[in-house]
Amino acid sequence: MLDQETQVYEHEQIADLSAFDFKFEKRRSGWQDLAGTWHPDDDLTVEVLEPDQLAGLKTGAVVNTSLGTGGAKMGDFGGRYKLVDHVAFFDQANQAIMAQDELDWHNVRVIDKVYEWGSKVQRSVHFLSHTKNFGGSDDVCLRSDTFNSVDQSWQFQQFIGAYRSLCRNTLVFGGERTYHTKRRHTSNLNIPAIIGKASSALGLFASNVEMLDQLRSIRCSETEAIELFSKTLCKKTVKPSDRIDYLGNAVEQVAAPVNRKKLDYLIYRYREDLRDLGDNLWLVYNCLTHWSTHVNETWERETIDDNGNTIITELKTGQDGAKHHRVRRMREAEVAGVLASPEWQEKLAA
Repeated sequence: MLDQETQVYEHEQIADLSAFDFKFEKRRSGWQDLAGTWHPDDDLTVEVLEPDQLAGLKTGAVVNTSLGTGGAKMGDFGGRYKLVDHVAFFDQANQAIMAQDELDWHNVRVIDKVYEWGSKVQRSVHFLSHTKNFGGSDDVCLRSDTFNSVDQSWQFQQFIGAYRSLCRNTLVFGGERTYHTKRRHTSNLNIPAIIGKASSALGLFASNVEMLDQLRSIRCSETEAIELFSKTLCKKTVKPSDRIDYLGNAVEQVAAPVNRKKLDYLIYRYREDLRDLGDNLWLVYNCLTHWSTHVNETWERETIDDNGNTIITELKTGQDGAKHHRVRRMREAEVAGVLASPEWQEKLAA
């Protein structure tokens, strides 16, 4: 347990759903007078709404009834909201996983994470029998990640990817090879249909491991890596004010500004891992996934002042107090964007 809002359970039993054993209910959180005016009212002790009462409901509350008298409000919902119970969902997911003859679901490492009093959850399953070795202790295994929330802050998501055990990086796949589904919690959310689509997990893993192996054969010098980072992940949007010079004249061509702190960190990572991984695209890829996985890492930036002295500044890759699980998901989406970019694809084709 990390704190009262974040709990992490690591185990080896895919059928163990005890981490998600919360009870949620939809309850009324307001009332309407004879004039049709809606009045907010967070009295959580009112009756549970029946399904036939939900159609005409303007708003309501999702309540975690496992947290003491009256329960705790997780969030509000509208008329089209569909409550997806954590345990019921993961039970269906397990049935789909166990139905795959070629998938060894007995030899697994399961990481269950519960965020913000159960309003958000994540399950990561590492299928250890489906592992490719990249030399020494550098292993990549098949991984399934599923996210759910009852407060509508997260859409339901599931994706198949890989996990590099050597540096504990979550490896992000991009482009057509990605299996990633995202759905809003509305009345047409079809959980069994979504889970069924994950049956191609093994084939996806095999094709992506082939891609990862290919990266090691494509050379990428530090200069080339800096150019790639600058044009993709570290590229900042050109503001309208950047297109006007100090005299008020329009500037036709403006170099895209770069997030210098982010670029310096990626260069730092490149140099740190160069000896172990070599100057290739596999190294660049791991710089990206390291940044997306380690969202609050401390590192040192070296600069040279005007007198030639080395100045060392201690920095962090994230912000104190940030919701790391949210930051990590946003960063993984950014890395997936890099992998789908023309710059990355040009490197792959070299």
